[in-house]
Amino acid sequence: MEHVAALMLLVGCSSDASVCTQIAVPQPIYRSVAECESAMPLAQRFSATYDRKVVGTCTGLSAAELESSPSVEWAVSRSGRLSVMLTDPPALLASR
Repeated sequence: MEHVAALMLLVGCSSDASVCTQIAVPQPIYRSVAECESAMPLAQRFSATYDRKVVGTCTGLSAAELESSPSVEWAVSRSGRLSVMLTDPPALLASR
C-alpha cells in the first residue's frame, strides 16, 4: 500500500501517562511521512500545552484512507509510546 500523505498526531500526557489528551496541530496532514517527521519537533515545542509529556507520531495514509475519512484511534503505552489505528468510519443509516 503506497502512502500518498501523512497524518501528524500529538498527545499530551501526565508524567505517568495515565491521563492523555489529543493536542490540536495547525497542520495535521503532510505530503509524506518524512516531511511530517521533520515538522514534529517544532509542533511539539509550540503545542501550547502544560502537560508533562508530549508525544507524537506520523502515520502514512493511502489514497483509499484519504477518500474514506477513517476514524483515528490512538493509545499511549505506559512507556510513553503513541500508537495510532485508522478504522473504517461508522456506517450511517438514514430512516424516516
